Amino acid sequence: MAETPQRAVPPQPMQISSWQQAELNAARWMRHWGYSDATAHPGGPDSGIDVRATGALGQVKYQAAQVGRPELQRFVGARPYGSSAQLIFFTGSNYAATALAYAQEWNIALFTYRLDGAMTPANDSARRIHRPSASTVPAAARNPATVGDQTFWQRNWRVVAGVGLLMAPLGSIGDEETYTGPLALDVLKFVGILVACWSLGTFLIAARFGKHVSLQTRPLRLAIVSRSEPGPATAISGARGSRPTHDRTTVTSTSRQDGLVAEAARLLRAGSKQHQVDKILKDRGVGFMNRSHILTEAKKLNKRS
Repeated sequence: MAETPQRAVPPQPMQISSWQQAELNAARWMRHWGYSDATAHPGGPDSGIDVRATGALGQVKYQAAQVGRPELQRFVGARPYGSSAQLIFFTGSNYAATALAYAQEWNIALFTYRLDGAMTPANDSARRIHRPSASTVPAAARNPATVGDQTFWQRNWRVVAGVGLLMAPLGSIGDEETYTGPLALDVLKFVGILVACWSLGTFLIAARFGKHVSLQTRPLRLAIVSRSEPGPATAISGARGSRPTHDRTTVTSTSRQDGLVAEAARLLRAGSKQHQVDKILKDRGVGFMNRSHILTEAKKLNKRS
């Protein structure tokens, strides 16, 4: 199906007050979507083709009643034998669930129009046709250069604020109004301030560089992962035990962690040094916090045995 480039500007508003105007409006939109020779044929049979173009056929309903499956079946039946033209249906009302299901089966693009002539896609086939329209493209996407016009502060305020939060707990040391004793309570206050400031600071810095931060417990650990969802290839390689691309991978399986503890204990009993076992765990993608936990548990296991 040959299509001409789409127009940059969508059709101007057009008051729809008759079925003839509805058909003319549908033809204007079809030309905007790339069917440059789309022409309305007012006066044709109701079950026939109202708009014809190279590669597409349109039918327009000017009615208040909901469009059902029978109307679409008649539209499909009106298409010339052997034609592969895209079918586009327009209505001023809405579509029944049976009509939506039938349209999906036959790849019919369904649109609804307002009385000012504006078009709204009603299913995926229609959205594929309507999406490139200039009226639906966000302003930032139409002008990518505006992204580069951001000031240094607009781009990096999260980093500045994050670093400030990381340093804030140090500034609270010696504050007599905050730390009033006893010592144990002052230590708890400092730890609380430290965890709160560092968590928020890490979140802000990670957000600046497109990372997602999640806080997990049992044991407490902070994981920073990419926002993008893992694809099938990533899932397969992970299942085969290949080394992850970063050192912040967390041990999510309790059974796997127990197995690593047992293996670490066996290596320590066999004479391996702690740093050697730590390197083995690191090579397997175990994060720093988990390696420390596993080594501690391995030492306890050896003492009990």
